[in-house]
Amino acid sequence: MSEKLLEIKNMKVSLHNGDKLLQIIRGFDLQLNSGEIVGVLGESGSGKTVASSMIARIYGSDEGSIDNGSVIFKGTELTELNESDMNKIRGKQISYIFQNPSQALNPYKKVGKQLEDLMKVHGFEYSKNLILSSMKEVGLTGVETVYDMFPFQLSGGQNQRIMICQSILCKPELLIADEPTSSIDAMLRKKILDLLIKINHKYNMAIIFITHDFDVAKYLCNRLVIMYGGLVVEEGKIEDIFANPQHPYTEELIKCAGSMDTKEEYLYSLDGSPPIPVEFKDECPFYNRCRYRIPSCKDRIPEVITTEHGKTRCSVRFDKED
Repeated sequence: MSEKLLEIKNMKVSLHNGDKLLQIIRGFDLQLNSGEIVGVLGESGSGKTVASSMIARIYGSDEGSIDNGSVIFKGTELTELNESDMNKIRGKQISYIFQNPSQALNPYKKVGKQLEDLMKVHGFEYSKNLILSSMKEVGLTGVETVYDMFPFQLSGGQNQRIMICQSILCKPELLIADEPTSSIDAMLRKKILDLLIKINHKYNMAIIFITHDFDVAKYLCNRLVIMYGGLVVEEGKIEDIFANPQHPYTEELIKCAGSMDTKEEYLYSLDGSPPIPVEFKDECPFYNRCRYRIPSCKDRIPEVITTEHGKTRCSVRFDKED
């Protein structure tokens, strides 16, 4: 039986916008069990990266804050911890893979030294052989040479593997991966996804995978959280979401992804653009792009409702045959 590892309830997050705080996340809920892989999917600006990074408190207090809600990790309320206590968890029990590894790694330190320092900070005994073994585990070759190289001397794929190596060195129970395959070619993308699956199985490590790609999510994840306008608009098992999307936005995303696999002359596209935070209103954020909308959708932000196929933030009973 998998144990509950993480539970997030109604998390709301604001980031600094000039001299003011601007609410970016207006409602994020997630329950994650040990060993589970959950995808967080949405268009650019949907809030998926901000919501996921706030779990590990990547943003400092001078950049933003959690306004409301609960983030419970292994029975500990993370929102109540100070930065010193979070540092004991971040990197050791919760690890993060950044979208651009070349920028996330320290350009002034050799990669071997960076891996050593991580283990030192968290009080782990280490040796060069142990680190070299971990580097081999993530598919790096010529590890003796790579160990003494700087990030700028490595390819994007090599840096991505160094980031993954760094994230698993302390054997964390939760790994948050922020679109780690978005800037690499298709062949390497599959290798990285297979590596994450291997890590998940070997260490029973739970993974939150942030993506905008349905094909990647379908290949890797057990469940999916769909975000739009700073809100979770749908959540469910991968197979349920593809077979019975409960929110109109999810339905449109699946149509867009599906049209790329057909031989039609024109790709299906969703008209309009997602709202940006300064445009957020107390209404359904998808209202202007939704073909099922009714006047009451503008009255308030829809509540989350549970269906036989998962959860959705849409109360309109839409007919998929229209």
